Amino acid sequence: MAKKEPRVNKHECCGCALCTYALPEVFRLTPEGVAEVYAPHSAERQRIQKVMDDCPMGCVHWFEKMH
Repeated sequence: MAKKEPRVNKHECCGCALCTYALPEVFRLTPEGVAEVYAPHSAERQRIQKVMDDCPMGCVHWFEKMH
């Protein structure tokens, strides 16, 4: 069964850090200055979706992870 997890497309990310301020328990900035997901299950799905909706670059997406 596939389970969806948030992922950041690092090629689209502008490094604004909005996601890291909104959900620091899920997102962080890399040394390259772009966002990444380091704890995909540390917040409620609705809160992650809000970050996705608010991202100015639209670079945070749901990714189907196969188990």
